[in-house]
This record gives sequence, structure tokens and C-alpha cells, in this order.
Amino acid sequence: MNVENKAVLKKTKIICTLGPACDNPRTIRGLIEQGANIFRINCSHTDEAGIRRLVRMVRKVAKNLASPIGVMIDLQGPKIRVGEFYDQTMKLVRGEIVSMKVTKEMSDGSFIPVQYEGFYDDVGHDGRILLDDGKICMEVVSKKNGVVKARVVFGGVLSNKKGINLPDSTITAAPTTKKDLEYLKVGLDEGVDFVAMSFVSKAEEVLEMKSVIARHDHTTAVVAKIERHEAVKNLESIVEVSDAVMIARGDLGVEMPLSMVPVIQRKIIHACHHMAKPVIVATQMMESMISNPRPSRADVSDVSGAVHAYADALMLSGETSTGSFPTECVAEMRKTALEMENYQKAQAKTRYWEMGKRIPEQSEAIAKAGVSLAELLNLKGIVVVTKSGWMVKQMAALHPVLPIYAFTPHEVSMRQLALVRGVFPFCLKFKKEFSYNIPEMLRECKKRGFLTKGDRVVVVAGVKAGNVDGTNTVRVETVL
Repeated sequence: MNVENKAVLKKTKIICTLGPACDNPRTIRGLIEQGANIFRINCSHTDEAGIRRLVRMVRKVAKNLASPIGVMIDLQGPKIRVGEFYDQTMKLVRGEIVSMKVTKEMSDGSFIPVQYEGFYDDVGHDGRILLDDGKICMEVVSKKNGVVKARVVFGGVLSNKKGINLPDSTITAAPTTKKDLEYLKVGLDEGVDFVAMSFVSKAEEVLEMKSVIARHDHTTAVVAKIERHEAVKNLESIVEVSDAVMIARGDLGVEMPLSMVPVIQRKIIHACHHMAKPVIVATQMMESMISNPRPSRADVSDVSGAVHAYADALMLSGETSTGSFPTECVAEMRKTALEMENYQKAQAKTRYWEMGKRIPEQSEAIAKAGVSLAELLNLKGIVVVTKSGWMVKQMAALHPVLPIYAFTPHEVSMRQLALVRGVFPFCLKFKKEFSYNIPEMLRECKKRGFLTKGDRVVVVAGVKAGNVDGTNTVRVETVL
């Protein structure tokens, strides 16, 4: 079995964050061998030169392995942080009143400096202020002359540059900073496949990012990160305009009560399925393996639950970027995903999610017909011809038991489909006469070890010459 087949035995995709623990071709190869499908570059922890170097390193390894590996840059966005203290820290005691103000000056400990210019205007009266990922909680008691005074509810030691969350306030800062735009240009120049937007609040922000990308003459997919309470309120409109969605449970768990996060996760996944958009579950998926060679029972259950909910992809952050066991972590995640997928397959019941009105009637009907025919006849797979990948995403949203082999003439579309659950993408230059393409596609599947002689599959495509977007036919073919 070749490297690619070993990596794609699972349907659920794995996203690995790059960092010191895997900053070399050998480890990247090992991660791909164990099941990595996409590599994420966290722009909060690198520079422009680092982005270029990492993209090129991943591309080189993927090319050597002939694997459709995607690359994602994750823009930092307007992270609201405290400033710096002369003593490096400031102790906050429960019940005391603390002053906060926007300044670039260092604090002597008599106040908390804030780096975000809009802090005073944005913070609401009686609103909560959460510091250091929610470890410290305060409530606003007054606002006057540029100074916010707040009572400490849960105290602790606050150190330099820690994050600030305002769960009861509306943040007016744009989700894309000047630095983000500079990093975006570098990523686009290097041909990244996905751009993840941090702190999205509304659909218009995603559309603006798409406009920026279009002005650079690229078709890079935009991944909206749901991590603010405003984003949860505007969920459906954000999902509708995004190419994919990431459930960023870190900041989401600070902005919202922790008890609500699992419910919100399910709602986001359902909304994405409803609109045939890939959905990523992120943050602390295998946290225990940052320092341990085996995962905790809780982590395994978390991964299994996300797979059971038909998440398209699971994302690893510190587990692969700085952890001691990056390849082992991916291997454990792959094995856990496979166990749940095999359980789902044994149920042998396809769940047809109701698709939104925005999907054309013919397109929806053909997607359902292709999946239904393949499963009723107990075929070996579904072969789909696509340009943009839209029909493939519609079929994947139906959660077929069978694998989907997607053929596209564009390398970018191939790599972007690496995010979609149950889809194994190929890049193939199509012949004008459609019927000539079928034997070549089946030979490619056979060559990669997905199919064998005598296997039957459903082929879904457009029959006109060069027509791979206007899908209008479903047929059964046999591998020769």
C-alpha cells in the first residue's frame, strides 16, 4: 500500500499546525504518512519569510509523495491584549476595584494598560472583562475620562501581553489588520489553498476578505473561524458566504459559557451540513499528547464525538506545533477516527441532510441520486467530475458510506477538496469527449489502490464537452 492510501484510509481529514516540533521535511513526511491532509501556518507565531519557507517545504514533500496536501494560513486578527508591566506581572485580588486605560506606556501596577484603541468605546457598562483566557474575571463599574474601572470577581496574577475578551460587548475593530493583509499577500503569492479569518463577527467581513483575494486574482478558500458571541448570533449568514468554517473552541469557550460550547459545536456542524460547507473542529482535540505518548480517554472521546457528528476535519494545534509526539498524535487521531467511521459504516444508513433553498433543484437531485444508486447497488465508490468542487461538497454533505473520488482539472481545487470528509481528490486534464475520460479516471483509482478490476462505481458528471460544472448525468461503470 502506498503512502497516500495509508493516509486516506479514513474519511475524516486531519489538519496539523506547523511549528518547531515539525519544522523539517522528515517530520512533515511522517505526519502525511500517518494521515495529515492539510498543514496550518499560524501567522501569530511566524513572519513573512517563515510563511514562504513553510509553504515551500510542505509543497516539496507533498510533491515527492504525490499527495494532495493543502496549506492554510491562519491570520491573527485584532487580538485584544493587555500591555506590559514594569514588574512583568500585576496581582489582582477578588473584590478590589482596578483601573484600565488604553496606553502604550508600561504600568507600575496601579492600572492595567490596554493595547486595543477601541477598548474604552467598546466595553459596555456592567459588562464582563475576561483576562488570560478567562482565568481572571472582572465586571465594569464605571467609565469616565478614558478610564474603565472594574471590580475583580475572580482574581489571579496577570502578566504581560495576556488576552482580553469582552463577552458582553460588541467589538468594533475590523477582523483583518494591516499586518494580516501583508501576510495574506505573501500567502497568496505562495499559492496557499485556505485563508482562515480570526474573530469574524458578520458575513460582510468574509465577503470583504473574498474581495481582497479576488483583487489579487486568486480563488483561495476563506475559512471563517467562529470564536465570538457575535459570530454565533450571525452563524447562518456567515456559513452561507464562507467556503468553510472552523469551530475555534478556545476563544469560543471564553466568550460563551463552557457548558454551551458542545451545543454550539453541534449547531455549527448542522448549519454547515445544511449548506454543504466543510466544517473543522479545533482546539484541544488531543491536548494530552502534547507531553504524553498516549491520549487521555477524554481526548479520544472528544475526537470520536466530532467524527460521529460528521465533522469534515479535526485540527491539531500545539499537539503538532510544539508537542513532543506529533506523528504519534496524528496516528492516534487517525485510529480513533477510523473506529468511529467503521461503526457508522456498519449502521449502513445514509443520512440525507435537508439542503438549503440556495442549491439548484437539479443539482440537489443528482447528488442524492448518485449517492442512493451507489449504495443501493453496493458499489465500490462514487466518481465525480468537477471544476470548482461544489457538486462534490453537496454529495459529501449527504455522508455517503462509500468514498468519493473527485477529479478536477485544477490543482487548487484538488488541494481544497482535501478538506472535505470522505473525498479523495485527483487532478486530471480532461479530454473534450467526456466518455474518453472515464477509463482514465478509473485507471487512476486502480493505480492508487482504491479500486480493483471488476469493481463497479457510479460516475457523476456533465456529458457536454468540457462541461464539468453543469452536472447532468449519473451512470454506472466497471473497472477494467
